[in-house]
This record gives sequence, C-alpha cells and structure tokens, in this order.
Amino acid sequence: MASAYLGPETHRPLSVISESFQSRYRIPNYVGSEQFRFGEEYEEKMYSLLHEHLELGTTDRMVYVGDLRGSLSKAIQDRFCLVPPVQTVIPGHFHYAETDDGYKMLPIRIAHVGAEDFFRKLAEDPSPSKPKYDKILVKDCVRYLAEPRTTYANMVASLAPGGKMLLIHRPGQLSTLPYFSDARQRLSENDIPYEDIIRELQACKLDVSWELECLPVRMQKTKWLAMVKEKFPTQMEILSGREVKSGIRELAEGVLKYEGDMVEFMDRLLFITATPSRLPANRLTVQRSGAELMATPQETNLKYIMEMCPDELSELRRTSLTDDLFK
Repeated sequence: MASAYLGPETHRPLSVISESFQSRYRIPNYVGSEQFRFGEEYEEKMYSLLHEHLELGTTDRMVYVGDLRGSLSKAIQDRFCLVPPVQTVIPGHFHYAETDDGYKMLPIRIAHVGAEDFFRKLAEDPSPSKPKYDKILVKDCVRYLAEPRTTYANMVASLAPGGKMLLIHRPGQLSTLPYFSDARQRLSENDIPYEDIIRELQACKLDVSWELECLPVRMQKTKWLAMVKEKFPTQMEILSGREVKSGIRELAEGVLKYEGDMVEFMDRLLFITATPSRLPANRLTVQRSGAELMATPQETNLKYIMEMCPDELSELRRTSLTDDLFK
C-alpha cells in the first residue's frame, strides 16, 4: 500500500504562522492640547483626586508647577471656579542634545529658570506685601529640582497660614503605562525614589501623607503611539529619536498589534500631601490614623474642684471621714 508523502513544497495545515511588519506607521497628528490628553475618564478621576487631596476653594490663590505640555493649569481654574488666576510656573528647563551616534540624549540645564528661582525670590522678599499662596500643586516634575529640600523650604515660606502643598509623582518602578522595553528600563534607572521625596519634605518640618492612586485610561492605540512619538509623558525626554522610533515599532508589532483599535491601562500616581507642622519641632507628638495631632501631656500639679450644694456638704460633715478631713 502506497503511503501519502508531503514534500517541502506542501505545508501541513496550521504548521506555519506567518508574521509581517510595516516599515511605516500611520500615526495621526493631533492639534494643540489634545495631543497630551489621556481622555475624559482620566481627567474626571484626576479632578476628583485633586478635590480630595488639595481641597481647593474658589478664593484660593494657587501655584501650578508643571510642564507646559499636558498642563492642567487652565483646566483646574475653570473646573474649580477659582477667582484668582492660577500662577503657572515651569519646573525648570533642560535642553537635550542628541549624541553623534543618535542613541542617547545629553541633558543641559539652564540656570535661573523655573520653580527653584521663583520660590527662592518669594522666600527672600522681606516686604509684607509679597504674595502668599493657599495651595501649591507640583505635578510630575520633581526630577527637575537640583536642590529639592531648599525648594520645598522656599515653597513653605510662600504659603499662607493653613496652606497646603500637593506633589503628584509617577514612580518609575511602579509605572503601568505601556512603554516599550528600553523606555521602561531607562525610566526606572533614572527614577527618583518616592522615599527620598517624603524624607526631604519631612526634613522641612512638614506633616506628610501619601496615597498611591490608579487613574483609568482608554484611548485609540494610534493615539498612544502618537504620544510616544512626541516623548510624552515628559519623562521620555531622556530617550533619543532613534530609541523612540525603535520603541514604536516594538509596540505596534507587539502588545498593541491585536485585539481591536483601543487600548486600556491604568496610570499609577503617588499623591503626596504636605502641610506646615502645627506644633514646634522639639515637641513629641502622637499621630493616629484619622485623628488630629495630640500634644504630649505636660507634668504639672492639677487642682480639682467640685461644687456642692449646702445640704450635701452638711451630710458629708456628719460622717467620721469628713470630720477627720475638716479638723
């Protein structure tokens, strides 16, 4: 009996799965601020968290410290109906120069520009008429601060009584954004540990609390690729154009290739709230969850007094104990 033979020119069913890639991707161009928006659901969650952590009032004077790309300054002013205009301050300025081989970016810092200089001038101004701010929001830009402890101290000096600071930080080690592999590694290596941020704030005699929040993102895959192409979020500025181009291909031919045109993920942000301490630094305090600060009891002689009516006092004097006490 002759047996059937399948030669190399005839493939077995499902034995070969072919893959292909595109040499060029059709990434749309977005106009204005739309290029750097994560979507309405994301923004609604952000406003809710700002209301919870920063407690903005309509008459609050506020400073917004953040990158101009993706800035929430104008949106916050409109959303919370702030009467005084929001003061926008860029965190600092770096110029990134690409190396000759095109694989890395060299940061060049420009001095006397940004938040450090702004708050230093406010702190050094002795005039009583210098502006005081009720709220300071520092959004995803701690990496720009060359001397963070000094800057935080100057921020405290710029706060009005009862003022509050809020730092929003995207920890590189905890990020869940769909970065390509090289970006994920580089951002983790250049990340500022959130423990260091908290330690620097506490060194400025601030009461500090923090919470890790997850904000939902749902957008077109091509929209995310367009953001990556523009090196957004701004931490991606340390990546060269060649690295970004290679990363877009990795994403388009990898995790973003299948299952529809939309992508969903969570953006994990650390909300760090800091307020000037209400007690002197040399006094011990007890902090309990959900409770106010309690001062350590002082050792002192206490005198207790209980008022009594004449009839009760007469009755007590009849007893032998009270007779002994009143002799």
